[in-house]
Amino acid sequence: MIREFYSKYPFAVKDGIAQAFAIDFLVYKHPEPPTRWTELTDIKDEWMRVMILSQAIATSNKDQARVGMRRDPGGYSYWLKNRSPAFLQKRLKEMKSMDLIISSPIIPSISSFPHGSWSIHLSFTLLKPYISRDDTDFYIIDNPVKKEWVFKVPYIAPSQWKGALRSTMVKELIAKLSDGQVDKDRIAKEFDKERLRLWRLFGNEKDGTSEFLSRSLARYLMGEIPEDEQGKQDWEKNFIFKTKEVEKDFEKRIKGECYRKGDIEGFQGSLHFYPTYFDRMGLEVINPHDREGGAGMNPIYFECVPAITRDKDGKEVHTGGTFTLLYVPIVGPEVSEEGAKKDLEAVARGIGAMMTHYGFGAKTSSGFGVAKVEPDKANVEPLDFKQAWLDGWKTEG
Repeated sequence: MIREFYSKYPFAVKDGIAQAFAIDFLVYKHPEPPTRWTELTDIKDEWMRVMILSQAIATSNKDQARVGMRRDPGGYSYWLKNRSPAFLQKRLKEMKSMDLIISSPIIPSISSFPHGSWSIHLSFTLLKPYISRDDTDFYIIDNPVKKEWVFKVPYIAPSQWKGALRSTMVKELIAKLSDGQVDKDRIAKEFDKERLRLWRLFGNEKDGTSEFLSRSLARYLMGEIPEDEQGKQDWEKNFIFKTKEVEKDFEKRIKGECYRKGDIEGFQGSLHFYPTYFDRMGLEVINPHDREGGAGMNPIYFECVPAITRDKDGKEVHTGGTFTLLYVPIVGPEVSEEGAKKDLEAVARGIGAMMTHYGFGAKTSSGFGVAKVEPDKANVEPLDFKQAWLDGWKTEG
């Protein structure tokens, strides 16, 4: 159906003049379509106009379609600045009217879930733009932000939140080794305890996480690498053996505590994440400079959720979002209420580190995806779990 749409409105095969005028019309910069392409008036939906504009990436007018001319801003960046706020507000309103977005809190009463369950619902404010990778294969920008598939609203999918928080808590666990926060005499026991908690919270270790954690612990237990050549070779052989020993011991503990039975590998974990929707989009530009000339000639555009925009009056508007998490201990061995609170403390530390230090989304190593959170204002259910949340957050701080 997409191919039929593009064939009906073939931007790429029009002449250069028609394309230039079509760009201004498609982004609402000019009220009239090109005289030689009046069929564009049939397009009533704004996103359909963006889809047509995307064909410009195959033409010589690609840069104009993205950001306009040097002294005459236009193209997609013009649409993002002048039209996208109203467009996104409209789409979010439609989603709410269809009960696809429910006001806070967006989960049923915690009393509906098994004993020991808890939920977190908090608001955050972006301090740096949020960047992610969409799964669309044809778009006017090479690096589009991830959007909801139907309504085209920028969002963070539950799987993205899960991956970001898991990654953060794994990094924090490894940091304990490098910082020497755990006594070496009981390092294996304490490390396995926290590793088992990650298994209980997030499910199976994926994407090389199992090997990474086993090697990290083995590396710590092995100590420093000898400087002499023979010592290095012996150390490497023992390191391989120690890694396999760590893997075998952890696998034995998983089965011993009934997290895995037989050959069944599937284990989802106790944490369930909800999507986060945003009401703003913008552009970030990275312009690599030539070492000899010192000038950037090929800017790279990243669609993003900006941290700060300006309204019609020129006032700064900070972009906010919500994060919602549900914990239901219905897998593996039974978790006591005290154990559930300990899990909440660990998750609170992880959320704090993810939001305020590591960031979430793409290019976090460059500072993107960092946010501000007021933990005292978080909605935690049941209420007597709130202190566990605050204790965990303070520990992270």
